Amino acid sequence: IYMKNSITRCTALTKEKTFFLLQRSFQKKLQSYAKVLDKKLPQPQTQIAAKMASLVDSTQATNSVYRIPPGQEVTVCYVIDTCEYCADTVEALEDLIRDKIGSKYQDKIDMSEEQGAFQDVTAKCIRVLVSGLEQRLDAPLKELSRTNWSSFDMVGEESSYVRTIQLTIHPFVTEVRQLIPSSYFRSFCDKFAMTFASTYYRTLTGLKRISEAGTQQLLLDVTTIKSLLLKLPVLEAEKKPGAATRHSNVNQSKSLSGASTIAPAMYTKMVNKEFRKLEVMLKLVGSPKDMLVDMFRAQWDSSIDTSRMASDFQTIATLKGIPRNDHAAMLESLGVEAVEGRVGADSSMTVNIQALQEKGSDVAAKVNADLDQMRQ
Repeated sequence: IYMKNSITRCTALTKEKTFFLLQRSFQKKLQSYAKVLDKKLPQPQTQIAAKMASLVDSTQATNSVYRIPPGQEVTVCYVIDTCEYCADTVEALEDLIRDKIGSKYQDKIDMSEEQGAFQDVTAKCIRVLVSGLEQRLDAPLKELSRTNWSSFDMVGEESSYVRTIQLTIHPFVTEVRQLIPSSYFRSFCDKFAMTFASTYYRTLTGLKRISEAGTQQLLLDVTTIKSLLLKLPVLEAEKKPGAATRHSNVNQSKSLSGASTIAPAMYTKMVNKEFRKLEVMLKLVGSPKDMLVDMFRAQWDSSIDTSRMASDFQTIATLKGIPRNDHAAMLESLGVEAVEGRVGADSSMTVNIQALQEKGSDVAAKVNADLDQMRQ
């Protein structure tokens, strides 16, 4: 309103240089406001703190890690809403100024940088929400790591760490869903599902040894967590009187019509693909020792370089508790040579297992492109 009033007063006197300088002043203030919004977000942790706080590999250590204090996810969501409004307003403001300013200045009116500044803050907000939720899952994942799966001898309900994951994810996601636009919420779900699946996989491959009963229990846990993630885009909070928000009314109306009760097909395909890696790995770990080579050969993509094939096989053999002295003979049966060094969570298996049962999928690339397309 202030800007529109300023434009009205200015254009009543002149539409030339003074108006152009006023537009430049708007640009500076909008850039400053984008920085103010950015400062509302939590500060990233240092790399050393990130390594101590979470299970990360060497490539992830270079990424910013954020911890969101309880309740501050609401602030992050409000920043997203504000940035969306500002980006839309900047676009309309640019059109208004170009329409009113003198013809010799029209080509000089370009506020795409200001619009991009708000969009960049929005993208950062999504990263903060994803990282913040993942950091809250440190404790249950550490519980998973500390459990002695080699002595596990009975399969029951899902493990306690799984229940903690459920109790952490559900309220966080439902709150975010109520507070931000659906397009940004979809991006949040895509990125969190991908990130958490990778972290969960690295945690599992970092275990020392898993018994046969342990693999069955972990397969049950994986299925439970996969079911939770598959419902992520359509999770709903408990209905509370008077708790409607800016976006909750829209989401609730969609729910009543049945339009938002099913997750997007591309998202479902991505989650199933990511969790297939975990399921295949655990099934191989739980297979009889004398059948491991044949089962691994049946699951493995033969187009992958055999040196990486050996690394992945040794990871699975290590998780089964097969002595390293026996690896060479088993690898010889596969027709590959053993690789030197400890094989575990830092193995290339983290990437290579993606080829198991499914090749050439571009699902991950499509998901990463969603936010870029949304911002254009």
